[in-house]
Amino acid sequence: MIKNLSKYWGVFILIFLLFSCKVPQQAVKQVQPEEESSSLSLLTDDQKQQFQYLFIEGIKQRTIGNPEEAIKIFSRCLEMDPYSSTSMYEIANIHLLRGDFQSSMMMLERAVSIAPKNQYYQILLAKIYQQNKLFEKAAATFGSLSVLDPENTDYPVFRAEMFNMAGKQEEALACYNELEKKWGVTEQVSLGKQGIFIKQWKKKEAYQEIEKLTSKFPGESKYLGLLADMYLADSVMDKSLEYYNKVLQNKPDDGFIQFSLSNYYRVARDYGKSYEHLELGFVNTSLDLESKIQMYMLMAQAEDHRLSDAQQLELINILIDIYVDDERPRAFLSDYYLAKKQNSLAREQLRLVVEINKGNYAYWERLLFIDNDLSDWKSLNSDSKTAIKYFSEQPLLYILHAVALIQMGDYQEVFAVLDSAEVNATNNNQVLSQVYTYRAEACYKLKKYDEAYSWFDKVVKIDPQNYLAMNNYAYYLSLRSIKLDVAEKLSSMVVQNNPNSSTYLDTYAWVLFKKKDFQLAKFYMESALSNSTEENPVLIEHYGDILYFLNEKDQAVKQWEKSLKMGNTSKVLPKKINTSTYYESIEE
Repeated sequence: MIKNLSKYWGVFILIFLLFSCKVPQQAVKQVQPEEESSSLSLLTDDQKQQFQYLFIEGIKQRTIGNPEEAIKIFSRCLEMDPYSSTSMYEIANIHLLRGDFQSSMMMLERAVSIAPKNQYYQILLAKIYQQNKLFEKAAATFGSLSVLDPENTDYPVFRAEMFNMAGKQEEALACYNELEKKWGVTEQVSLGKQGIFIKQWKKKEAYQEIEKLTSKFPGESKYLGLLADMYLADSVMDKSLEYYNKVLQNKPDDGFIQFSLSNYYRVARDYGKSYEHLELGFVNTSLDLESKIQMYMLMAQAEDHRLSDAQQLELINILIDIYVDDERPRAFLSDYYLAKKQNSLAREQLRLVVEINKGNYAYWERLLFIDNDLSDWKSLNSDSKTAIKYFSEQPLLYILHAVALIQMGDYQEVFAVLDSAEVNATNNNQVLSQVYTYRAEACYKLKKYDEAYSWFDKVVKIDPQNYLAMNNYAYYLSLRSIKLDVAEKLSSMVVQNNPNSSTYLDTYAWVLFKKKDFQLAKFYMESALSNSTEENPVLIEHYGDILYFLNEKDQAVKQWEKSLKMGNTSKVLPKKINTSTYYESIEE
């Protein structure tokens, strides 16, 4: 049964990992000084007192976050008592927390050799062996722990699992069989053996292990469901359906079995019944939202049969109706509309999402990007202001606010906003690159040209891959016909890295035009036109300008006329057409 929304192979792996990664909590117990025998008894009373003081000071330094100092102090303890296993244990713990598994392992092996009956040392050592993929050593350690504490039922299971992870499957099976003789049929043992049989492609034996569980626990639906999943994975459809129906009889209100049946009918290519059971699972109020979301994602992306648009909408709306106080279904609906490029509808849902949950930064960021994509600068301005109230430390919000202000022509306000972005940038060059770029843009719009160029220079220095800023910088220089060599160098670099961008090709062609290299400008302008996904009236006008200086005046006028018909609002364009003469644009 798809309780974890996967086929039985995946179900087993998940269960196995849950067991194999489990570490007994005793491993974190703080061992008091000298619980085991040491050479402490050979010290004088003053030396013992000094040792106790140092040990406690080492614990203190470790606790307050000074691991280096703690190691020094515990090392001094070892100088006084070379057999102090507790000092070794503390040093090993610090190495472990720092990710130095080798040093931790060596120190713990010494501690265990001195105090072989201390379970805490061996538990931690087994964990470190596992981290280092020394699974056979981990198995041996859990074997020792089983001898020390024969009543602990975890140690022998961990031992078997470590053998399995070491590739010693026969040794692992021997351990499991020994446990089965001692305990009888149990879930841990049967699932462990099943996993080994799956690896060995012994399907008959794998089925027998689960059948043992269904025989011993006939009312336990999860074992029936696991059998059903196994049969489904092996395409034994009749047996699979038989066991799914048994689960349904035992638990008619269980939403998971509806999902399992939905998956069964999808595999059987009965898509009508598959969706019918899927819908029954979604309307089941005893089933948690997380499981429904997981199932929705699985079915919506299924390669063999994806949900239709209408079905996706129906399922999402079911979730919205049931979980009215949870924003996630509406976030899913927003994502659905975004995927369909229905940005306005996506934004409507996101506004409802942030009303329900104002504390999720990702939602706000997504909302602002939709405002930007819709070129709705008024909304971007107001939404970014609101977002900043909740996430004042996020520099991107200030940058998006600055974008809105620039697009709205509020250039003076931009600088204070960008100052806040820089304060929160924490020396992140990519963020600073955006801050400097928009400062440059605002300065340019305010005709503070030298200041603008200075900011652009800083962008190029810290972020030589900010191609948009480099392109704009080159274009602004060419408009004023200054530093054209710099403009050409910048624009050439941008085009080399973005050879199919019509915008960047147009800028490069325009820089070459300004340098009076008209033939090369024509080549790049034609490349820009061929790479443009839709005809751009500005590009057409620029193309006409280039043709004019190549003495193709009739063709130039045709391009200007075409640009005008496309809606170009350039004030000098009609004059160019009427006089068949090139004039620099007033905007330039």
